[in-house]
Amino acid sequence: MSRPQPKPFSFMPIAVTVMDRVTIGNVYYRLFSDRDGEVVLETENEPPRFAHYTQLEFFEQHERGEIKIEQGAHSKHRRKCVANPSLPFRSNSVKKRAKANFYHELIKAYDDLDRATAGGVPRTVDDLGPHMQELAIRALDITRKILAGETVTGQRVPSVGHFNKMYRKYYDSGKKAQVLVSGDEGPKRPNMVDAESLALWEQAAETYATRDKPTQRDVHQTALAMIANANATRGPGQHRLLAPSFKVMRRMVKELGAYHVCCGRKGRAKADMKFGLSKGGFGFFRPGERVDIDEKQVDLMALLQYAHVWDTLSDVEKEAVRRIRVWVVVAIDLATRYILAMKFCTAPNSQTTVDVIRMMMEDKRELSQHVGAISSWIGRCRPEMVYTDAGSGLVNDEVADIMVECEIDHTRPAAGQPQARGHVESSFRGHRRIVRHFQGRTFKDIVERGDYDSVATASLPLDRFEKHYVRAILDIYHNTPHEGLGGETPHNAWVRQTQMHKVRPFIEPDVMRHIFGMQFERTLDGDGLRYLHVQYHSPVLAEMLLKHGQIDVPVRVNLADMSSISFKRDGYWYVADNTIDLAPKISVPEWMAMLDRATSQFKESTAVTLDVLYVTLNEMREGGTSAALNNPLGLRVISREAIESFERGLKNKAGFSVQKAAAGAMTPVAAIGRGGAFIGESAFGFDDIVSETEARLAAEEAKKTVNGRKESAKSRGKSGGRLGSAGDIEL
Repeated sequence: MSRPQPKPFSFMPIAVTVMDRVTIGNVYYRLFSDRDGEVVLETENEPPRFAHYTQLEFFEQHERGEIKIEQGAHSKHRRKCVANPSLPFRSNSVKKRAKANFYHELIKAYDDLDRATAGGVPRTVDDLGPHMQELAIRALDITRKILAGETVTGQRVPSVGHFNKMYRKYYDSGKKAQVLVSGDEGPKRPNMVDAESLALWEQAAETYATRDKPTQRDVHQTALAMIANANATRGPGQHRLLAPSFKVMRRMVKELGAYHVCCGRKGRAKADMKFGLSKGGFGFFRPGERVDIDEKQVDLMALLQYAHVWDTLSDVEKEAVRRIRVWVVVAIDLATRYILAMKFCTAPNSQTTVDVIRMMMEDKRELSQHVGAISSWIGRCRPEMVYTDAGSGLVNDEVADIMVECEIDHTRPAAGQPQARGHVESSFRGHRRIVRHFQGRTFKDIVERGDYDSVATASLPLDRFEKHYVRAILDIYHNTPHEGLGGETPHNAWVRQTQMHKVRPFIEPDVMRHIFGMQFERTLDGDGLRYLHVQYHSPVLAEMLLKHGQIDVPVRVNLADMSSISFKRDGYWYVADNTIDLAPKISVPEWMAMLDRATSQFKESTAVTLDVLYVTLNEMREGGTSAALNNPLGLRVISREAIESFERGLKNKAGFSVQKAAAGAMTPVAAIGRGGAFIGESAFGFDDIVSETEARLAAEEAKKTVNGRKESAKSRGKSGGRLGSAGDIEL
C-alpha cells in the first residue's frame, strides 16, 4: 500500500452565524449570506450597506484583528451574560474566581447525575433537593484539586432556586464560566413586590418551559389564577398578594433563557442538538471540539549543553557534561489526532501549560520553517473543551484562570472513566517510534534495554534535540497513517475536517495580549509609558496623567509584537500604541538584540532612528537569527527578570533614545528559518537553562545525601517503635 500524500492546505474558514455581531472598524454588521466561498455582511442600521469578502479575505482580516466577531449578540431570547474582554477573569478577587469555579463544577456534577439516572433528575426542589449536598461536596472537592487547594476553603450548599439561576446563565451564555462570577452589586432599584407574590410569579413563569407549551398569555392567566387562589385562602390579618401585569410576566418569561425553555418544551436531546452542546459519549468530529493536554517525560537522554557550545568542548569536557531527560507537554486535537502545540521543560510547571494553551491558538508556520520541517505546522484553533489529568503542571490556579478567560471548558475526567482518557497517551506511542531514530534512547525495563548504555550514547545537545524532535513530529507523525483515523494521516484529517467544519473565531490580538502578555510596571509621564526605549501613548493615558500625575501603571506586553501594549486602569485593560511608527510583528528578543548592537556601534550618539535599526533587523531575519529568537520551544524561555535587567542597563546610557525614521522607513523582511540557527548562549531576555538545571540537580542530590544520612542514623538507633494510629490520617 502506497503512503498517502499530504493534502495541500490554504486556510481555515471561520464560523459566523446570523446571530453574531461582526465589527469592522466602528461599523456593526451581521451575516447576510455565506455560500459559494463568499461572505456577505449587512450593516445593522438602515438603510443597509453590504460588504463582500471571500472566505480567505475574511479569515486573514479576522486573524489580524481587523474583523471582530461577538458570538450570539443578536440572539432574541438569550440573555447575554458575557464578561467584558477588557476585564479578564483574573481581575476579579480570588474569592469570586473560586466561587465561579465551584458553580461551574456543580453544574457539571449535576449533568453527570442527570445522565446517569434513568429518566433524568428534574431541577425541582423535590427531585434535586436531596442531591444538592452530595453534588456540592463533589464540586468542592474537584474545585480544590483544580485550584491546587490554595483558594477554596468551603462553600455553602446553594438552594435549588439559586442553582437553577446559575444553570440557566451558564448554558444561555454558551457555556462560559465567566458569567458565574458574582456581581455583588445588589438590585439597581428597590423591589416593590413582596417575596410571596414574586415567588408565585416565578412559579407561573416556569410553566412556560413545560411539555404543555403554553403561550405567554396562558402563563399570565396561570399567574392571575394562582394569585387569586392564594388570596382566597388568606386570613383577615394577612396582606393581599399582588397580581402581575402581562408586560411584567412577558419579561419574566423572556428571562428564563433559550436553552432552559427549549429543554423544558422539547426535551434535553433536542435542546442539546439545537444549541450544539456535547453531552456524554466520545464521538468527536469537529476540529477543536475536544483537545487533550498531557505531560510526559521523553524516553531519551539529552546533553545538558547548548549546540553551538558543544562543538567547542574538548573530549574530557564532553565526558563531564551532564545527561538529562526532559519533559514534553502536548496538546492534541481528538477529531484529527493533529498536534496543535508542544513545549519542552526540565520539570512540569504551570507556565509551560499556559504556553501550550497560547500556542494552540497561534500561527506556527514560521516555527516549522525554523526547525527545517518539510510539512508546515498548520494546526491552530480555539478549542471548545480541554481534557487534562491531575498533573501538578496541568491543574492549578493559573491554568484554571487562563481557561476561563479564553472561554475554554476545562475538564478533568473522573476516576472510573478510562474511555475518557488515554488519547494523548496513545499519541505518545507515535513519539516512541520517533525516539528510536535517536541515540540515547531509554527503556521501560532492563530486559528491553539489554546492554544498551543510554548515557554513553547520548549525543544531542538540548537545543538541537528540540529542533530535531519537533521536525520529526511534523514530518513523520503528522504524515503517518493513524489507526484512530481509519488509516488517514493527521495532516490530511486536519485539512479535510477544517474544510467541512468551520472553526471557532479566534481571540482578537489585543485581548490575547490582555490574557497572555508578560506583565511589568512602568511610570506614566508626559510622554506616556516607556518600554525598552519605545514610547506608548493613548487618550486614556493623557487623562490619567492629568488626574493622577506621575504614577506607576501595570502593563502587559506581547513578546511577539511590540507595536502596542496593554495598560491597566480601574481593573480594565486598555491599549496604547507606539509613537515612533514601529512596524508590527517585531518581537521583544529581536528588539533587544537591535538595541544592543545600536548602543555598541553608536556610543557617542544620543538618538538612533528606526531606519538604522531596521538594517540590523533585516540582517538578523535573513540570517535565521530572528526565527530562532521568535520561536523558543520551551527549554529556553524569556524571563521577566532578564528583560528588566537589560532595561536597567539601557537606563545607564543617559540620553539614548529611539526616534522615527528620518525618511520613509524600509519595510522589514519576513524572518527566514535556517537549520543552523540557534538561540545564542548570551541571547538577551532568555534564561540560562544549563546553569539553572545544574543548580537544581545539585540541590536535589544534596537533599538526597542529607536524607540518606538521617535514615542511616535512624537505623542505627533503637528499633521497635509504635505505629501511629489511624486517627492521625488527614484528608
